[in-house]
Amino acid sequence: MRSAMKKVICLSLAVMMTMATAACGNSNEESSTSGEGSEKSPIKIGLVLNPGGLGDKNFNDMAYAGLMKAQEELDIEFDYLEPKTNSDFSPYHRRLAEDGEYDLIIGLAMEQNDAVAEVAADFPDQKFSIIDSNLDQTGINATFTKWQEQTFLSGVLAGLATLSDMENANEDNVIGVILGMENPSLAQGVVGFEAGAKYVNPDIEVLRADANSFVDPGKGKEIALSMYDRGADFIQHIAGGTGLGVFNAAKEAEKYAFGVGGNQNHIEPDFIVATSIRNVDEMVYAQIKSVVDGTWTDGLVIQGLKEDAVGFSTEGSNVVVPEEILAILEETRQKIISGELVPPTDENYEEWIINNQYEK
Repeated sequence: MRSAMKKVICLSLAVMMTMATAACGNSNEESSTSGEGSEKSPIKIGLVLNPGGLGDKNFNDMAYAGLMKAQEELDIEFDYLEPKTNSDFSPYHRRLAEDGEYDLIIGLAMEQNDAVAEVAADFPDQKFSIIDSNLDQTGINATFTKWQEQTFLSGVLAGLATLSDMENANEDNVIGVILGMENPSLAQGVVGFEAGAKYVNPDIEVLRADANSFVDPGKGKEIALSMYDRGADFIQHIAGGTGLGVFNAAKEAEKYAFGVGGNQNHIEPDFIVATSIRNVDEMVYAQIKSVVDGTWTDGLVIQGLKEDAVGFSTEGSNVVVPEEILAILEETRQKIISGELVPPTDENYEEWIINNQYEK
């Protein structure tokens, strides 16, 4: 099997009163490593990305940013692997575990649940973390975020703004949400967006679609244009790289879109109103820091707006949102943080909509 790692390893040796330094490196085409060492071997991290790899301007890029921050601030080394398909997850995690050099191996999202669970069971002494997953298994730290809280505020903004005099809004009272692929966790993001919209605008119509891909911008654009043609003026994507096509459609149709994950407002700042933030980089960094500090533990951790794991940002957007809408957004955000307002999941969505309406 070809190596899937590009490595740069630096070793500093103190000899008597004189310091000598030696460096060596080698590389190949599937992955890379970074970091500097000293007399004490540095912490070493392995990361398995999702298909689409680096450059997705979303989940993978954010996870890599967390690695880079840890390298700069905590002096760690890291390797990362870029699967081509989901079938690569298990062999890639196993490859890292068999290597025996990694203080922590990190996976991303529920798509990697089965692979991480299988390999962790075979390597009980290896620490595993998985981000955006509800996996609850010995030897694994899983950070599960509340998708319904991440997208709820975008839904609130869309529900109010579609009735406003914003430049590209219309009178149809229709908005849309596009999912990359059907996934129980991501589906809560769809629920959160729709619930947020109906919380402030109970008569709104919310169009839903599944692109069946996280790496097909063309499909994302096609679906978005269809929604805009059907009267939608705001669309939230939860579709990874496919969502980049939604931004292209928003620009072409002169309508609005919402980003997801890392702040995407800069991509099309005249048409992306805001981003439903997910701080994957900070989650990855926190996992690595806990290993460095010696505080890492296994178990399932659930986080949301209160823990700043998810959020909402208009920073970097040129779209002018009316101040009265921004005020309602902040009021709603504080209600969620305090626990006064709890966005629904798909299990209690219908009842929640009946019992929860915004009152001025």
